[in-house]
Amino acid sequence: MKATEPAETPATAGVFSAAAASQAELAKWWQQARALAYDQLQLLTLEGERVANSMVALLVFGLLAGLLALTLWFAALAQIIMLAQHYSLSAAQALALAMLANLVALWLVLRRCAHYSSLLRFPATMQSLQPAAAEPDADSQHKV
Repeated sequence: MKATEPAETPATAGVFSAAAASQAELAKWWQQARALAYDQLQLLTLEGERVANSMVALLVFGLLAGLLALTLWFAALAQIIMLAQHYSLSAAQALALAMLANLVALWLVLRRCAHYSSLLRFPATMQSLQPAAAEPDADSQHKV
């Protein structure tokens, strides 16, 4: 015996096509959601790599800043000792110049630290997760 398919009646004629359409729409929505999730994870991965690199750079520059601050401190102590013992002015000027060079180097290293620490906030991820601002209507722009 053959299994016969139920005959399509006028009451059930649109049911199958509506179910197929909603299933196709659901599949389309699922693909879009997967693509969006993939893009977000890709962005998070890239920024995670940048955070790791920034942390290493921040550590290195922090160590350099500590060493420069320490040498600046030693130079200041040497300057005070030399002035207290009334050594020649040229030696004091040389140490003052070394202190100035250390101070400039410390300033540059601290600026780099500030730059890398700003990258630890995941700026592109935060921007992509913010809701888009609603654009004003053409009618609302013309109203007084």
